[in-house]
Amino acid sequence: MAAKIRLLFVGREGDDEFASAVERYVARTRRFVPTEVVFVREEKPGEKPDAARVLAAEARRIKGALRDRDFLVLCDDGGKERSSGEFAKELKKWVDGTSGSVVIAVGGAFGLDADLKREARAILPLSRMTLPHQLARVVLAEQVYRAIASLSGVAYSK
Repeated sequence: MAAKIRLLFVGREGDDEFASAVERYVARTRRFVPTEVVFVREEKPGEKPDAARVLAAEARRIKGALRDRDFLVLCDDGGKERSSGEFAKELKKWVDGTSGSVVIAVGGAFGLDADLKREARAILPLSRMTLPHQLARVVLAEQVYRAIASLSGVAYSK
């Protein structure tokens, strides 16, 4: 695996407990493939929340964090569900198929912009249930580690 993996999160680092769990899985993943966490600022909803405005502003920030040749994957419940094993196989294809980074993004409080979803190379649902954003980050980091460890031949608890 030559490409890098970037986990892109809308919002601040957040709660120490969740941030610590994300960093623990990212550190484990780094043993096999360069991996980093990137944060983009969330848009403040204002007094009269306008979801479309918030989503568009956050989409611009996500796009601004991308580099040429990056492979964008968005975490959204609208995508095809995958088992952990299926995700590992797909992640390998994504990593092997790009000369940039595989960027997997978790949106903010309002989710992700529809135009951004259409531009993404893949949509990755983490669960059919709604997850708090901090927990979604941990689930994503753990599943990326599980996939990379599996692909690298490391035994990991089922």
